[in-house]
Amino acid sequence: MAKSKKKKSAASNKTSPAKKKLSAKKLLAIIIAAVLVVALIVFIVIMSVRDHAAHALRDTYWISQSAKNASGDEVDIREVYNVKYSNYQGYLTFDGENGFELWLSPGDSNDGTHTGKYELSDTKLTATFDEGSVVDFPVTRKDGKITSITVPYDDYTVYFYPK
Repeated sequence: MAKSKKKKSAASNKTSPAKKKLSAKKLLAIIIAAVLVVALIVFIVIMSVRDHAAHALRDTYWISQSAKNASGDEVDIREVYNVKYSNYQGYLTFDGENGFELWLSPGDSNDGTHTGKYELSDTKLTATFDEGSVVDFPVTRKDGKITSITVPYDDYTVYFYPK
């Protein structure tokens, strides 16, 4: 009887082909589920980074601090705006809805303010003004962060920096 018990236990330890097939299916299902989870995580991270990059300017305030004339020579910012104010600065602001406000004229900001919507890429900001004109403003980045925005103004190039 002892021999038959051993044979039974040896026989019970063997896995039937049907059970092996089921185990292989379970393993395949687990691998597929794991791959799908990893793919979903990668997708979420990519979209998050992309969304953050596209909205890097939201709720920021920039001031004009330097300018160059058509020859590329640096000029006093007051020359650009034809003002004698020693502390004059234009500004460029961005809201939370991809809108912008640009003030470049001397006097009251209500007199020379331009508004519109913008789209941001790696190298430029495309500004669509409310009256319909579209202008590209080159952006300068350092370590992925925008450090300056270049705005063409008449025969000048005005450089805006974060305040």
